[in-house]
Amino acid sequence: MYYTNILVSVTEICTVGCSHCGFKGSIRERQPAEEEMAAWVTQACDWGIPAIIFTGGEPFQRFSLLKAGVQAVARHPAKPRTGCFTSSFWGKDRATVDKILDQLPGLTHLYLSTDVFHQERVPAQYVRNVIDGAIAHGIRDISLCITIAKDEEEQQFRALYEDYGDRLLIHVDRVISTPHIDHVAATGHPPLPEHYKTSCWLHTPIINPNGDLCACHVAKVGAHRPLDKDVYFLGNLKQRSFREIMEEADADYGYQYLRAFGPQGVARLVNEDDELRTRFGGKAYSSGCDMCSKVLLTRKGREKLEAHVADPFQQALIDTVRERRFGEVSQDQAARVQAQAQAAEAAR
Repeated sequence: MYYTNILVSVTEICTVGCSHCGFKGSIRERQPAEEEMAAWVTQACDWGIPAIIFTGGEPFQRFSLLKAGVQAVARHPAKPRTGCFTSSFWGKDRATVDKILDQLPGLTHLYLSTDVFHQERVPAQYVRNVIDGAIAHGIRDISLCITIAKDEEEQQFRALYEDYGDRLLIHVDRVISTPHIDHVAATGHPPLPEHYKTSCWLHTPIINPNGDLCACHVAKVGAHRPLDKDVYFLGNLKQRSFREIMEEADADYGYQYLRAFGPQGVARLVNEDDELRTRFGGKAYSSGCDMCSKVLLTRKGREKLEAHVADPFQQALIDTVRERRFGEVSQDQAARVQAQAQAAEAAR
């Protein structure tokens, strides 16, 4: 299956404590052993994932685990790209930044979270110190990740770093509501297909600290409840290998529907079903992730998706989209093609 990268959650521990964080109050096992981290990363590299991105929580607060993961990627013969998210809490001065980055050779991308939530605890100067250190260490890509609740926040934070010009990549996304913060309804959209894209973060699965391999980072909800019956859950790496889980996911049409049609597909599901439209149609959502999770993390939403993708016509449509967009041929599709070829041969 086609993936651009995978997230690996080093830990769910973080002392910054942002109000929008989906890991606050986590009940999940919050970090793996170093050998587990290295093994999981190696399996993902073996599968052919071209980039490994470490995340958290705050991965730099469990630095030995982060080092183990980065080293496992660096040792792999495929030489995937290596990235890491951080709040920059460790950037109090350049000497500290240099000492830490010296221990992470092979790091090619830093994703620096900077917004009203993170800067409540981490001074913006710390972020700038990390930027300067990363440039000095030759780290090719440096991204600012700005999560906003209000439109004016975007320009506010762009202005803090505008002197770096084109040296920084900037990604802006809207906050996903959690029990600790509600999104601003005035900036949201109802679940109508025209408001949402067919692509999303489903090209970036996530390995959680307890070994859960999940479809996307929205699966952080598993920090607060068991995830194994939800549509985002693919399997657990303590029980099965990465390859085994991915091969099973190839035949999971609920998962493949989301990969093929993204949040727009979920919005279409809502609008085509009376029960879902009644329950969710009158609400506004801050983003595709917000809408998708609010619908599919309910029992009714999950049941409607399962019924929808049980239709052979929908399965054939999903297969066609996968083939054209990702260059993939599903196991079911390959079996059908083989059966047709055998039938044609027998008829000769």
